[in-house]
Amino acid sequence: MTLKSITLAGLLLIVSSSLSAQPESAQNVSRKYTYETLSPYQKQLFEDFLADEIPAGKKVADVLTNRTSLRNKTRLAEALLFRNKPGDKENAAEILKWILQNQYRDESTKIYGIWKTSIDGDNLDQNWREFIGCDLIIIRKKYSHLLPDDIQKEIEVGLTHAAKGALKRNVSPDYTNISIMSSFLMEYVGTEFNIDELRKAGIKKAHDIFDLYQRHHTFSEYNSPTYYGVTLVAIALWRELAFSPEMRQMGQTLEREFWHEVTTVYNANLKNMVGPYFRGYGMDMRKYLSIMGIAVDNEKQAPIPPGKGAKNGEISNLAPIFNLGLSIPKADLTALKGFTEPRFITRTVPNSYKGDSIKPVTAVINRDWMMGGVWGNRRVWNQIKTGAIHWKTTDGDIGWLLVPGSGQTNVKVSKSTMSVYRADPTATTLELYVYAPNATATAFSDASWALPSMKLQIQTPLKRTETESVDARQLQKDMAIAEAYQGVFKLVYEIPAGWDQTKPLLELSPSN
Repeated sequence: MTLKSITLAGLLLIVSSSLSAQPESAQNVSRKYTYETLSPYQKQLFEDFLADEIPAGKKVADVLTNRTSLRNKTRLAEALLFRNKPGDKENAAEILKWILQNQYRDESTKIYGIWKTSIDGDNLDQNWREFIGCDLIIIRKKYSHLLPDDIQKEIEVGLTHAAKGALKRNVSPDYTNISIMSSFLMEYVGTEFNIDELRKAGIKKAHDIFDLYQRHHTFSEYNSPTYYGVTLVAIALWRELAFSPEMRQMGQTLEREFWHEVTTVYNANLKNMVGPYFRGYGMDMRKYLSIMGIAVDNEKQAPIPPGKGAKNGEISNLAPIFNLGLSIPKADLTALKGFTEPRFITRTVPNSYKGDSIKPVTAVINRDWMMGGVWGNRRVWNQIKTGAIHWKTTDGDIGWLLVPGSGQTNVKVSKSTMSVYRADPTATTLELYVYAPNATATAFSDASWALPSMKLQIQTPLKRTETESVDARQLQKDMAIAEAYQGVFKLVYEIPAGWDQTKPLLELSPSN
């Protein structure tokens, strides 16, 4: 059976009908998982992940190559130990020996605990320190009794190196998911191995992260379907495995409040999060795997693309999710399963990307369409989606409009209109991308766009110079859109010299 891809982004944490019954007055729904208690849907997703990592007819040694993901293989070992069928612990031990042999330790520069992204080169990813280190903590905490003494000792050495490396690197609190994992890694290792400097640094960073969130009630890597999922896993590490009682409490508070933030920007009818996206790998979470989608234990309700979809590797997050369990407010669980109510959203996002240090976000969510935008970003990055509109088509597909992260535009929305402004005085063109199934170039007139299931009224004095279909590969490269779309249009408008930047370049008003 093929591995099913999962979206919403970035853990809606396999939430479910399989959750144990809770008193009506309970604030949170909580669930601890074992392999035996997984629902049929959860178990199928889990088994598909294992089958994808170790294909039929292959041995573990066959898949431990220099072209594999060390993070995914650490999660593979974690998943095998979670299942613990005959042969699983032996295969997990073989994987862990291989993982631990590929840690980079440079005593001369004190660069510790970085795992090589390839065996045959020096290509190192510092973020692997936090991902692999946190998964090794789960493995050590829950499955030491299944592992040989030599592997346990090597894990301890690796964790000490990784935590010391995290201390030296000292990522800032606004590097959201990495900083949350880093604080946990240092607190856990420092407490477990009596390294007080690490313990104190981990707790201090946790307070800094917590305080930053409380000031703005959102994280700096705002509205990022894939990274929100990583963030929820990282917060669950605080809740479940931190030694410090205050860190556990902060984890519980952040988890409760952040789940509400997630469901506020999620539209269960469209199965997508409203834009803008500060870090996004796609435009439709039903078509690419974003960790956030691992939350809903119902194949019809979850934003799950059929088959083995784009960003498929994110399925490995099932391993820490099942090992850490679930805690979610009841109302937010309900909001993941069905559309609740229309809403207008404003946020002030603390973010150190080039541009404003506080970036205002505005968004509106209706049942069948939604839109949002950000003001003040100057970072040029294809993962950033400065503005977005989504709508549901009559055949159940999702159409969308994208204002790219070119650093040249500001976007704000009202309840009825998206307004796009020039932010860079040197910008000479405005680019937009539109996906509307079965649309043709004739749908785009100067005053309105008559798209399937959506009409957009257009107000602009700009001259449109291009309306062309975009190749899927080019779209993936230029806009970091993982889905293999056909029929996406790129529209280019010419900005006149001397443009007054207080006036909108273009205004779009949806009518669905």
